[in-house]
This record gives sequence, C-alpha cells and structure tokens, in this order.
Amino acid sequence: MIQPIIFGKFILLERVSVGGMAEVYRAKLLNAPDFERFFAIKRILPHLAADKDFVTMFINEAKVAVELEHPNVCQIYELGRLGQSHYIAMEYIAGRDVQAIQSYYRKHKKIMSISQACFIIAQAAQGLDYAHRAVDASGQPLGLVHRDVSPQNLLVTYDGVVKLIDFGVSKAARKTTHSKSGVLKGKFSYMSPEQAVDGPIDHRSDIFALGVVFWELLTGRRLFQSESEFAILEMISECKIEKPSKYNRMIPEAVERICMKALEKDVSKRYAWASEMVIDLLEFINSCKTPFTQWHLQTWMCKAFEAEFQGEWEKIPIFKQLNTPEDVEKYNIEHAEEYRSLQNIQALSGDSDDKNTESEQSQAAQSISSNISAASESDASSAASTEGAAESEDSSSSQNTKSASISDPVKSAASISKPLPNVKSVNLNIGSSVSSEKETSGQKLSISSSSLTTENDDDLELEPEGIAPSVSDPQILKFKREEKKARTRKGLIAFIIVICTAFIACPILLTLNIIKAPMPAVILPTSASLYYTLAPDSPEAKVTLYATPKDDNAPIKTVTGNTPFTDLPAGNYTITVDMPGYEQESFLLTLENGKFETRFDMTHPLPLKTRYTVNVTPEDARLYVNGVLVSGQGSQRTIDSTVGEAYTIRAIKLGYEPKTLSGNVEENMALNLELSQSGDVSMQIASDPPHSSVIIYADDKVAMRGETPMTIPKVDISAPMTIEIQHPGLPVWKKEIDFSTIETSDIRFFADLKHN
Repeated sequence: MIQPIIFGKFILLERVSVGGMAEVYRAKLLNAPDFERFFAIKRILPHLAADKDFVTMFINEAKVAVELEHPNVCQIYELGRLGQSHYIAMEYIAGRDVQAIQSYYRKHKKIMSISQACFIIAQAAQGLDYAHRAVDASGQPLGLVHRDVSPQNLLVTYDGVVKLIDFGVSKAARKTTHSKSGVLKGKFSYMSPEQAVDGPIDHRSDIFALGVVFWELLTGRRLFQSESEFAILEMISECKIEKPSKYNRMIPEAVERICMKALEKDVSKRYAWASEMVIDLLEFINSCKTPFTQWHLQTWMCKAFEAEFQGEWEKIPIFKQLNTPEDVEKYNIEHAEEYRSLQNIQALSGDSDDKNTESEQSQAAQSISSNISAASESDASSAASTEGAAESEDSSSSQNTKSASISDPVKSAASISKPLPNVKSVNLNIGSSVSSEKETSGQKLSISSSSLTTENDDDLELEPEGIAPSVSDPQILKFKREEKKARTRKGLIAFIIVICTAFIACPILLTLNIIKAPMPAVILPTSASLYYTLAPDSPEAKVTLYATPKDDNAPIKTVTGNTPFTDLPAGNYTITVDMPGYEQESFLLTLENGKFETRFDMTHPLPLKTRYTVNVTPEDARLYVNGVLVSGQGSQRTIDSTVGEAYTIRAIKLGYEPKTLSGNVEENMALNLELSQSGDVSMQIASDPPHSSVIIYADDKVAMRGETPMTIPKVDISAPMTIEIQHPGLPVWKKEIDFSTIETSDIRFFADLKHN
C-alpha cells in the first residue's frame, strides 16, 4: 500500500520489505519532480538503533560496501543518519529474488531448466568473485566475505541481470544477532560447514553457500531442511550431500561436477575462487546447442511475472505526483480513511507482528499533519544530523565521496546517483510512444520474496530447455491493448455513422456514391530497427546480419562498429560479430515491428601469439622447451609461443652443468642460459663375463684397446665414438656414442654378453 513519508531529503513511497534487522522502502528525492530514479532506503529497525555495537559494525561494513561497483552487485550510494535513524541509500532493483522464482516453479510443479540455473549462478558468482578480490585505495585486499549468500539475497532484474544484495551489512548482522532466536531462521540452511561449527571462514564459505543455491535450483527442493535449527547445523557440519542427479536425471555430468565441487566439505577441494566456477559454468552454457543468454532470462521474467508488472504501472502516476511535503500531506489526508480501514482489518485478523512496528501505517493512522510537520523539521536539520553522524562515527569519508549537500535535493540526486549498468536487451524501447512513456516512469517493481515449500517433491516436472521467442514486456502488452481499444472504438463510431446515414439519406448517398468504408488507423510501425552496442567497443569489428536459418553464402548486410540495422522485416535473425582479438561469435534474435536495443558481449578472446628468444652459452648446447628439442644452433634461439603459456626450458652440453628455467611466456621476452663447466668427462666400462676385450673406435679408427673392467679418466668428446666388447664364444657387444645427447660427466656402460 502506498503510504508516503518524508525522510530527510527523501520521500519514502512504500515499504517493500522488512526483516529482523532493517526495513526497506522504495524512495525518491524530495523536491525533484524531474528526477526519475527510484532509490531503495534501508533503515535500521528501532530496537537495533540503540545497539551501539551493531550500529558501529553497520557503519564500518557499509563504508566498505559503498566502494563496490559491479553489474552483479547492488550499488550502494550513500550511508547517512537522520536523527537516531541510520540508513543506507542504494540502487533500487526492479525484479524478483531467486526464492520467489523458485516458488513460481513450485507452484507450477516444474523444475528450472539446467541452462537457466547455470546462467543465474554464473552471474551471481561473477559478483561474488569481484567482491572477494576487491582492494582498498592503497591496493590492499579488503578480504570481504558475504556470509549470507541465499536465494533471498540474489535478485533477478526484469532485464535478465542477477544482482547480489546485502553485501557488507551481513557480517555486522551475523556478529550481533547470532544469539537472538528466530532472527536468522531460514538462513542456517545456506551456511558452510566451517561456518556452522563457528570455525574460521574465508571467501570459500560463500562459494559453498552458492553451491547450495545451485543444488536447489537444479532439483527444485531444499538441500538442508529440518524443523530444528540445531538439526540443520548438524546436517551441514556432516556435509553428506547426495548428487542432484538423484532427483533430476536430466542434469549433465559436467553440471553435476561443478555443483558438487562447490559443495566440498574440505575447503581445499572446493573452488579456490568464484571465477573458476564461472569459467566452468560458461563453458557448459556455450557448449549447448542454443546457449542461454540474458535475453532468454529477461523474456522468461517478463512472461512469468506479468501480473506484477501490470500492478506496478498503476503506481507510477501516483509516485510522479508526490514531490513536495504538501503533496505528501495532501495524499495522506485523502487516504486517511483507507489507512484506518487497513489497521482495523489487521487488528481483527490478529496481524500484530513486527512488520507493522514503527511503520508508516501507524504514523498515518495518527495525525497526518503532525507527521508532516515533524518530518519537515527533520528535513531542516538533516544536514546537521548527517554532519554529527560523520564526526561521531568517523564516516566523513564515506559521506563526502558518496553524497552531496542535502540542502539542494536536485544537486544531491545528481551526485549520489550512478547510472545503471549499460545492459539492455532486445525487448526494450519499442516504438516512439512507448519509449516516451517509459522514460518518465523510472525504475519499477520492488524487491520481493516468498517461501519455498517442499511438499509433493516427487511430481515435479523439468522445465524444457530453451525459451519461446514471444515478447511479454508489459509496455508492449499495454501498447497493444491500447491499439486494440482504439481500433474497436473507431470501428464502432464508423458503424454508427453508416447506420444513421442509411436511415436518413441512404438513397441520396448511394446515388452519389458517397458511402465508403472507414479505414482503421495504423498505429504500429511496419518494420523493425536494431540498435546495438559492442562490448568491448571496437570500430574495426564487422557485424553481419543473416536471416535464420543462417546461410553463410547469403548475408543480408555487413556493417562495422555500432552501425544500426534499419527497415528490417519482422522475423528471426542471426548476428555474427568478427572483432580483432576475439573468436567469431553468433547471436540469435527475434525482431518484431518497432525499435529494438541490445548489447553483444564478446566473451572468447583469442590467445596472443608472440616470439621470444633464448640466448645460450655455449652456443652448441642442446635446448629443450617443454621436453621438445629446439632445432637450430647458435647463441640465440627463437621460439614461437602464446602469451601466458607455461614453459620449462633446459640447456645441456656434456662437460657442463645442465640448467633449467621455468615460468609463463611474456610478450617479446628474452631469456639467458649460461652453462658452467663441470670438469673432465670420465668413462667406466664393465661386462659380464669380466676380462672381455674392449676396442674403442674414433673416426673409424682404433683409438684405444683394453680389458673390462676399464676406466678412462679423460674422454675426448669432440667426436662420436664406438665401443666394441668381445669374449670368446659369445656375441660381440657394440655401442655407438653421441656425446651431444649425454648430460652426466661420469659415463658408465655395462655389457651383458651372455644375454646379448
């Protein structure tokens, strides 16, 4: 229910969620009618506002989280205080949490498709990896651990982007509320084994929690569930996890291996970083015949939660009218009776939980005018309150970098607001009239969550792979409904005119041939236009458009850079992008009449080839790279390789100590290998039976004779030699020696003439 409240420089429009520690409101800036961005304002609940330890941790963690900027992490803009109420202003996310998505599938007795589950987890893992590797201004790792990765804290926007929320405050919340019964109920199921036994944890604890969410998406059921919190913790600490394929036989072996590796009890066997999990997930997604993309997720979200879209459209005009304290006071007075009726209904139903504690409903049920007056006073003193909070809690740096002067709300909005990630999809901004309507609506839809039941698990049906290319964007649906109404209205008017004319002057009109059938106005455009951006942006990239199914010999058009395609017939298309430094990638699109926008992400960079040199001394030494002999001689050897590839280089020469170098190939690098002499080369020759004759040949001439056992203290290694050993009545033993292949300076030979 819309119940606006003045809160400093913000108007709290409606409360969208409340938990054990804080409540979240959708908000807009006060006195900024032309500023269309919504914010999410999180306020500490009153019973925790007096807890100094909690407030201190809340502030310290938020200071760190405000520096995180990533498409898959909810952006925090400002940390502030108004009176005794601490708050965080953050990005307002239009979408649904993963728990609500799971509930949707449960309601329809289905299990999420494998590709969709992999895509959602891959995006969440990208956000986690960014946060885990974050560093401060001096380059020191922050060592962030979310500690509360769960379906409620993973939001999926209606643009098909997954965002991780509550990063930064969860650590403070865990330390403060650990002993309060019921506060963390439901979150125990996503703890890691080390977290369940209160042991030391690092970022790999978040990877385990994400693995639990992944397991549940693949199976449609809870992994750790019991009536007792203690029993859940015991199950987690034992960590006896069944493979998800037991409940969903459609799961490929590669996906199951990813899931089970994230759920390893031994942290050393788990993924070391979330990025490693991302690589494996993307490898599977790209191996599918039709890879699951952001466009597929966006299309599914718009279709699955279409009703929520329609309800939110009715709120936008109301929010646009609430810009000043007078607007808020007028609205609350006009709806005071509605507020009181709602309170009476809640009182009769016994709904007295903490969801209505300190809420805007109780304030509206009291004196509306006093509420506005008090709020205005708070607004007048908000600058001083914020300054006092900064001094007492050492939050000045955060305030200075993330917020502007509160005395000018419009300027403040410009400074604290950050643009949403530039991720658009084909189903946005269709037609000029729809575009103008959407541009004035700002962000829509609230953060929501719902419970995930586990009854009737055995009758779940797997959601089929692939998403039908039907477009369910609410703007399109609204546009089509308006068009249908307009056509019906025009047709009815035309019909009435024809009937009236027939009765009044039909003979005359027929004689003069004046009666003509009315033509309905054409509202929708008759062609499609595709506007896109390339990531990374490259003016040298070649973008080719094909009709689907693709015929390599019949491209429709080839352009460079971000040149749009216009005047296209509606239908299915294939886009191929050839960008220097990247493998060619293809994208499938379904275009309807209108203007479409999207982005093509190049995700497969080509390995960078390079040539490097190795300077060897002495110049006739043999050189091996990764066990393979490098052809050529001379002091400088040239080797072709790939940047980043591991190498092991070994140089040998008889009479010298061997030397080895290892590392990773760098572009145009040069290495030096100088061998040290090891002294004279000796040779020992033995045989069975002993006292056999030895003849040594060099250059096909007899160089030495002797009898086994025989020792030669100084061997001439300048040329190859042949050793021949004879014994009466036994076969001759013969050995040709190439000294360039021998590494040791103490050469030993044994001739077994009896078994030769």
